[in-house]
Amino acid sequence: MKPCHNLLLNTISVSILTPIILISYFSLSHYYLFNQYANAAAVHSSLGLQKATGGNGIQICCSWGNEIANGVLTYRIDDSANPKVIQAVHQAIDEWNSKISNIKLQEVTDSNADIDISTNSKTPKVSHAISMGGPNLSSGKNIKLIAPGESQISFDSRGFITHVDITISTKALGNSISSIGLESIAKHEIGHAYGIGHTNFIGDLMSPVLTSSTNTNISQCDINAIEEANSSPHAPSLQFLGC
Repeated sequence: MKPCHNLLLNTISVSILTPIILISYFSLSHYYLFNQYANAAAVHSSLGLQKATGGNGIQICCSWGNEIANGVLTYRIDDSANPKVIQAVHQAIDEWNSKISNIKLQEVTDSNADIDISTNSKTPKVSHAISMGGPNLSSGKNIKLIAPGESQISFDSRGFITHVDITISTKALGNSISSIGLESIAKHEIGHAYGIGHTNFIGDLMSPVLTSSTNTNISQCDINAIEEANSSPHAPSLQFLGC
């Protein structure tokens, strides 16, 4: 598999050794909508993922390098973060730690964390088209897309993740996002921080379309993808994994 950053059409390079990808969590009315995961979706549609896995599947982006040699990824929540977001992040972290046995998330207060989490009171508006292999969800009139969650993933020259910045917004379409919604955003973005992408079907936490009826618990599909992404100190051997 090629390193994640080599697959991007919209890579932002802040230096030769630090390419970055952006992964946004989209919101549309009462739906939470995620853009197609940046690295693989630039090349493969959800139908391609279905073809590659023979059915339901999940995208695998990339691996951490030496940062997980001790089985720990550290995270830091910005001091100015919204209290509701802080609580949501802690709840999300607790669930991830209960499901992922080989990589634990550990909070630190210094500036050298592997994952930095901050909040934004305003949700950016976007104009991305979102499709699950069916009708384009942004093709209708008067549809407003916003991005209440975003992950910036930085890589080294070998394609290993070196740092992740997660931003979680507290409002969507003029309304405050509920505690349940904030926790769902946090869990989804942390999934990306582990190195996984999106599923090609509705109903999973890592689905690009998350509705109020979606089960937002961490699934075995998500767990298997993280284990595949970080099973050994090299770029993942698979781009897609069947669920």
